[in-house]
Amino acid sequence: MISAKKQLERIMAFIIYLVIQMIYQRIKDLREDKDMTQQQIADLLHINRRTYSAYENGVNSMTPETLCKIADIHHTSVDYLLNRTNNMTPYEK
Repeated sequence: MISAKKQLERIMAFIIYLVIQMIYQRIKDLREDKDMTQQQIADLLHINRRTYSAYENGVNSMTPETLCKIADIHHTSVDYLLNRTNNMTPYEK
């Protein structure tokens, strides 16, 4: 029998996994909506395509700086990328 603490840890890990997948799916959807390749985005970020692909697939986590650059590339906000809003309009600088 699994303890309540262990069950809670598993549930929390699953929720974190789902949130991360939502973030990476949104980034992938934005790229595809612009008909851009992973290579084109990677070039704009000055990283290699494999690194960018790992971001989209949730294998590697992004730095806050990378997340900001991706938001700028897609003319949206980090909050939109993080699914904190469905408003794609970027914030004023």
